[in-house]
Amino acid sequence: MSMIVTSLRRLDEIGPTLTPEKSPWFNHYFFLPLERFTEQEVINILSGLPMTPELRDGIQEVAGSNPTLLQNAGFILYNKLQSQKPSDVETFTKDFLTATRHFFQKIWQLSTEEEQAILILIALSRLKGRLPETKKRYDLGNIDIIFSQKEQKLNDLEERGIIIFNKTEKKTTYSFASSLMEWWVIQEIKNSNDEELEKRKKIFLNLMSKKQLERVKKVIGFLWENRDDVAPVIKWIPRLVNVLQAVF
Repeated sequence: MSMIVTSLRRLDEIGPTLTPEKSPWFNHYFFLPLERFTEQEVINILSGLPMTPELRDGIQEVAGSNPTLLQNAGFILYNKLQSQKPSDVETFTKDFLTATRHFFQKIWQLSTEEEQAILILIALSRLKGRLPETKKRYDLGNIDIIFSQKEQKLNDLEERGIIIFNKTEKKTTYSFASSLMEWWVIQEIKNSNDEELEKRKKIFLNLMSKKQLERVKKVIGFLWENRDDVAPVIKWIPRLVNVLQAVF
């Protein structure tokens, strides 16, 4: 008899605690991660739509190569194109966020506290250009050192399709597979408070020095002060906006 078990996290992370006198229970399973779609698979999935390469790239901007997000984006876009009613980019974005809110929430809730802290750091490291007057007050320091020490965690997040690696000859940077997931994490930071930040203090101290933590706290405080100035959601998907403005 063969049994197929699916889970949102690896079985060795969510199963019973191991004991020294017994063989690991997960030895009975063959682990096979469900990877993100390849470029050709994305093309095949979206082939039912009048699709230009630019529009496909725009959809991937909000969906990455995630099956759930691609399905939702394609479904909503198809309905908009078939509808006789006038539409716009804001409506598409609002409908997409409504349809996928539970997905982003689940990713966040199923992430460990350390993974959440890493996602916060990635989001903050990419936020500088979206806030006003950030040159003097927005200083995270060298967080590349933190990322270099958490390679396994970053690999796990990449394997789950949450982030992607951007490698050059000089360095590796990290970004979100979905730009809207990045926006969603920023909303989590914006809507937090001092009490929640204090609870994360211990987790952050496992990742960085006290001096680095103070920089992160100042940046989060700066974000709270300028929360109304953070770019609206459609500014986070410029490639899709440019294409849809011509389509709708």
